[in-house]
Amino acid sequence: MSGDKLRTSIGLAIIGCGDIGKARAQFARMYPAVEWIGVCDVNLDLAKLLAEEIHADFVTNDASELLSRSELNAVIIATNETAHFIPVSLAIERNLSLFIEKPLAVEFKQSKELLNKIMCHNIDAVMGYTQRFRQRFLIVKEKLVNNQIGALTSISAKGLLNRAIANMVLSRANDHTNITPMVISGTHMLDMCLWLAGECKPKKIFAKSTDKVFGNAGSKDTTMAIVEFDNDILLSVNHSWAAPENWPGGVYGMQIGLIGTEGVIEIDDMHKDVILASNQHQPAGYKKKSIGKEDVLTINHQSRNVDFLTSIPFGQRSQSEMWGPIREETFSWFHRLMTGAKTPHTTAKEGHENLAICLAIDLAAKTGSLIDIPADLNDLESYF
Repeated sequence: MSGDKLRTSIGLAIIGCGDIGKARAQFARMYPAVEWIGVCDVNLDLAKLLAEEIHADFVTNDASELLSRSELNAVIIATNETAHFIPVSLAIERNLSLFIEKPLAVEFKQSKELLNKIMCHNIDAVMGYTQRFRQRFLIVKEKLVNNQIGALTSISAKGLLNRAIANMVLSRANDHTNITPMVISGTHMLDMCLWLAGECKPKKIFAKSTDKVFGNAGSKDTTMAIVEFDNDILLSVNHSWAAPENWPGGVYGMQIGLIGTEGVIEIDDMHKDVILASNQHQPAGYKKKSIGKEDVLTINHQSRNVDFLTSIPFGQRSQSEMWGPIREETFSWFHRLMTGAKTPHTTAKEGHENLAICLAIDLAAKTGSLIDIPADLNDLESYF
């Protein structure tokens, strides 16, 4: 593990007390080595609710106040996508280990600045790309590492979401410039493809987008792209977050095909293997709920009657606990902090590179041009 001494215990700050921050806080309270927990949200009433539930040691609506606590050695950043920069910067100044929900930032310049600070301070910083902790993808990665299908020649990937995520993210962002299907949700699929492909860099990108649903909001519906890598692997990406809210997939469905010189691997991750149809309403989308003097987004339980079970990528509740890859991912991070173990987490560097490629795809779609990608992805800054 880079940049940190091993710990005998964990003092943890959780900044952002929405659904994801709440789930990770619950896991933190379960983990024996987490001896101190402080929680923070701009909505103090929301933070107090979570603090009461997990018996937190400290609660505030001021990130700088929490991050000044001497008990801390690690931080989870679970704010909304556009609010990462300040708390991440403050945590870096304290030399705290970081777990950051994706993306590092939605603006390239801010993402680059944060990564440079992380590298300069030699901080171990990982990002929340939960799909890497699902068994099917871990197994496929192992097969590729062991050269089971020879050298990769091409990857095709399709991702589909109902529009619940788009509506949620767009509703809480004032600036929709980079709030696109690729940057916000397609990044998960791209991260998976890049992780499976191994060491390679994009060389050229061509893309197109549609905007019949979210064009008025300044965003896109669907983006398709072809990416050529420096080792001649071709990647085809087709990602949409505009399926109607009654589409049975809770959140994310993917199909990934890998073709090598000695074989193929097909991954069907559309979640049609466990289907529930009921007269009772099933959760889908988000609705506003007042907590204190502010509105927060909570899951809407009155949207549909059919559900692809297990299609929420981070997991689902059973017997009052959250189960699934978010549990594996969070506990694995604690294990990483305590033992220095190598884990499958996406690094901050990989997260920054994911953002760079997503933004380049969006630029190619906007201009209709073939984009030449510089050897150093940071040189893309002048493009944006």
